[in-house]
Amino acid sequence: MKFMQSLKKIFSLLLKHLAPVGLFVILPLLTALYLGQNIIILEKNKQVSELSTQIENSLKDIESEIAPESFLLKIGKGAWFTFKQNENNLNEYWNYYNKLCSFLETHPDMYVFNEKGKLVTPDNINLKSRFLAKKLWDTIEDTYENRSDCALKYKKQFKSFLGNEFKLGNFLDSRNRLMPIIVNCQDGFVYWMNFPNNPKKGIMLVFWNIPELRIRLQKIIKTYSSKFDNGFIKDSDDSIKAFDERFSTNNIPNYYDQIFNKTALIESNDGFIDSKGLVWKYISIKDIFLIAGLKSNSLKYDVYHNIYIITLLIIAILIVMTYYWSVKQENSYISIRIKLIALFLIAVFTPVMAFSYLGYQYISDMNNNIRTQVLNESRDVLLNIDRELGGSGNVFREDFRKIVKDFQHYDEDENIRKSIHDQLARHDLVAIDRKIASDASVIKSITNFVVFDGIEAVTDPFAKCCIDTMLNTNLMDSLDPVLAQALNSPECGLTSFSARPDNVQNFSFGSLEFYLYWCFAQSEKYGREFFLVVRMTDYVLREHLRIRLEKSKNIPKEKNFIIAVRNDRNGEWFPNHSFEKTLKTFSRRVNSMGKPIETDIVMNSEHYLLLGLKSSNLRGYSLYAFYPYEKIDNKVTKVIRIIVASIILFIIIALAIGYVLSETFLYPVNRLEDGVKAIKERNSKFRIEKLQNDEFGDLALNFNKMISDLKEMQLAKYIQESLLPQSLPQLDGYEICFSNRMASAVGGDYFDTMLLDKDNLCIIIGDVSGHGVASALVMAIAKAILYHGFKETRNLLELFSDLNSVINTYFNKPPVKKMITLFATIINLPTGKAIFTDAGHNFPMKIDSNGEVTELKMLGLPVGVMKKMRKQKTDEFIINEGETVVFYTDGIVEATGLTTEQYGYDRFKKHLSEIANDNSENILNKLFEKYELWEAGTEPDDDVTLIVLKRLSSQDNKGNIIC
Repeated sequence: MKFMQSLKKIFSLLLKHLAPVGLFVILPLLTALYLGQNIIILEKNKQVSELSTQIENSLKDIESEIAPESFLLKIGKGAWFTFKQNENNLNEYWNYYNKLCSFLETHPDMYVFNEKGKLVTPDNINLKSRFLAKKLWDTIEDTYENRSDCALKYKKQFKSFLGNEFKLGNFLDSRNRLMPIIVNCQDGFVYWMNFPNNPKKGIMLVFWNIPELRIRLQKIIKTYSSKFDNGFIKDSDDSIKAFDERFSTNNIPNYYDQIFNKTALIESNDGFIDSKGLVWKYISIKDIFLIAGLKSNSLKYDVYHNIYIITLLIIAILIVMTYYWSVKQENSYISIRIKLIALFLIAVFTPVMAFSYLGYQYISDMNNNIRTQVLNESRDVLLNIDRELGGSGNVFREDFRKIVKDFQHYDEDENIRKSIHDQLARHDLVAIDRKIASDASVIKSITNFVVFDGIEAVTDPFAKCCIDTMLNTNLMDSLDPVLAQALNSPECGLTSFSARPDNVQNFSFGSLEFYLYWCFAQSEKYGREFFLVVRMTDYVLREHLRIRLEKSKNIPKEKNFIIAVRNDRNGEWFPNHSFEKTLKTFSRRVNSMGKPIETDIVMNSEHYLLLGLKSSNLRGYSLYAFYPYEKIDNKVTKVIRIIVASIILFIIIALAIGYVLSETFLYPVNRLEDGVKAIKERNSKFRIEKLQNDEFGDLALNFNKMISDLKEMQLAKYIQESLLPQSLPQLDGYEICFSNRMASAVGGDYFDTMLLDKDNLCIIIGDVSGHGVASALVMAIAKAILYHGFKETRNLLELFSDLNSVINTYFNKPPVKKMITLFATIINLPTGKAIFTDAGHNFPMKIDSNGEVTELKMLGLPVGVMKKMRKQKTDEFIINEGETVVFYTDGIVEATGLTTEQYGYDRFKKHLSEIANDNSENILNKLFEKYELWEAGTEPDDDVTLIVLKRLSSQDNKGNIIC
């Protein structure tokens, strides 16, 4: 039974302390721990993801740069840059060329032409054909007619020189870019560049074969190694080589093997973080792995996480220790207001933390969602433009109709002839045929041999196919059966088009892209005529791209974007070239990856979200959509403001509710406290208004009832005060004063002064045990008995005996057991002689003029202790001139104040000695000053009464009366 009671007591004690600790410490700290560490983890993952994407993009840039086209174009531009630096010192340039051959481990042809167009490559450098190279170079500045003649005259030689796929038009359009060639089944490239102000001067570089991947990678890695904090290459033969000597370590094979196993082999999409805090990603190019790493703050985030946990733990320990200390302090005081504020702060702090975390998550998700939404819109916009310009050439139909209409008047109008020749010269127009529809005989035919020297082998059979389809003729019977079958086959793709006049169709022939248009027209001379127009796609698109991109500024779905298009074959940008420098690397990545990719870029000090994709309908083109990041930031900022405003509004509402609740609880408590003060101040008129129908309201009613009883107590106080001396007798040669302070409304201290006759003064001081109403009643009875006794001129011993009999008879049993300590003296004023008796009271203090203190000692039992007083006697003392006698009750010497230590007799006597020569009033005031200082504002434990009697010296004797 005792065990269960002890267990119950322990459980109650634990519950008592665990409840506040759990509510004020564990709950908020666990919430802070969970939310804080989640934010740290999210930020860590975000940073790792950003670094992983950065590494991947840089590796993709390497992949695109080691592509043969990118690598050799860089070599070609480097050769041109070196030529410009050494154009007046060609010996240095040939040294560079020899180093280039050594680096590429192959010997490309380097043709260098001076300002007169003369080939100046030294004879000791082997070149495949100096003659044909010179002929090609001369066509750069030739007229269209001379170019056409050259293309026809040297057709076979050019094809033998640069391959069967060679087209002079391609060569002329490939300035400062690569033209692919195939010679003896070997892929190669031609690069040429000249001075704009002196076109005859420049270089032509022919790469007969493509350098091995190993060579290309070796060159590019050196350029990109500075972008990484570590990186290595793993070949198919399992050999490992660091990107840079900076990354080399003694245990590099083992270290890189571990990284390779945890990235490439497990195909980590999010990036692998090693023990050094590096984020690793890889790409594979054929049978070679490129693996690179960047330093991250992941280890710092781990440190932050640990510091955060330790900090919360320290806070928890400090709070628990503080709570434990406050519990141990018996006199510790925490107001209800502070407790309510603490409870309220916890009630607000926890949801605010949760709202902040949810807001952080929402903003992060929203930012990602907005990015995704913008990227989807970007893709839709670009695909729409792609479909519009590439899905059908009919958007250009009016241009073709105009060419047909003009071509009917070719012989009569010089301006038309000039316009058509201009189109031929800029390689816009490839071929235009005008035939008699009935037999396909040629009226006028123009072919651009510079662009496509074999175009007539395609256009003539196609014309007959279209005429047969529409007019039911048999013109195709004259064709080779194999060719006729090929034109009619579904694989050719021209079957449906041959039945659709006045339509524009795009088609490719090898590496060339064309638009083809045919129609019938009437003329007075030839009747029904057949027209066929073939144009280069790039030149048709160029102007229409500019128009379409300008139009996008007014299309609601597109006007929020900046749209750009790039011709990946020649690097031309639409609508202008301002994007080239900023997007050089990104456009190469888009072109090599072949899928939509996005990135964040800064262009002209503006931040954009950019999406790029390779066109599926416009061969050799890529499209780009820029979206100002400011608009994304504005949307996110708007939401952040809403969230912050919501949290602030929540806090304000919570504070208002907290204020109302605090008033609900604290106002009645404060009013009760005012009531207690009213009782202390004996204000019986104070009342607490009932504001609430609850326990506080009931308490207010009961309190008002209790305070109404204070009137009775106040009346008792007035009655007691009337029993005590209201004034002091006039004494010649003496000063006398007194003061009485009750611990409650009424008290048990008793004192009296009376002149028995003109020469004898009686002073009585006593203390009824306890204080309050009961003690005051006993004090009143004592007053009556003594007063009656003095009227009958009874001596002090007789008076004490009579009083003892009454007190012992009526107040000797609980709960009203009382007794009185009593001191009485009769002083002969002229002589200063006095007799006194003491019934257990504090010994009065007599102080001479030198400050020596003497106690008027007499042992005796308090009045009322026994039925009869035994051995009660009297004694004598003399109060000489200049001496003082202080009569007092024990309330002053037993005062404790803020501690349990009493003021005590020693301090009392010492202070009396210090003020012996003051007048009676100052002595009284200074004694109470010491008393109040010791009490330090605390409630007194007992009544205090002081009577000071001072006999004046003869020279000061003025018959003073001090009241």
